[in-house]
Amino acid sequence: MFERFDNSARRAVVLAQEEARSLNHNYVGTEHLLLALTIDRGLAGQALNELGVTHDKVRDHILELIGAGTVPVNGHIAFTAQSRDVLLLAVRAALTASDDRVHPGHVLTSLLAHDRSSVPVAAVTIVQCGASAETIREHLAALTATIETADGPEPIFTLSA
Repeated sequence: MFERFDNSARRAVVLAQEEARSLNHNYVGTEHLLLALTIDRGLAGQALNELGVTHDKVRDHILELIGAGTVPVNGHIAFTAQSRDVLLLAVRAALTASDDRVHPGHVLTSLLAHDRSSVPVAAVTIVQCGASAETIREHLAALTATIETADGPEPIFTLSA
């Protein structure tokens, strides 16, 4: 699955694992994906940060809701079923959009739309940061449209004699 991810999306997945490890959590949940996306240098991170969903706020809310683990985690950290679903849906979102690679924006969009966790920490955290899934989706779409417009075709000039 990860062969379809671009470098920044792969980086987000690795960062999610690192965030889980830093919190002494023995799993990678949707909250860890959200935490990793807040430090994405691209449009996903920009959309989150501009709407007040920052790394520090998200981390604080995760600690408030779940707490930190007591035992450091070594070795492989498994993804929860919900976080795996979000990543699979990101692949589908990319394919639906005719993108050949999964970008962090696909991961964020899938996370916002499909967090089916029994305790939706990522969704609750977004609300506690003062945003909503809908506003983040709209802001991400607006940022994406701005980039796509800027990268559009060159204007055609005609020379007259």
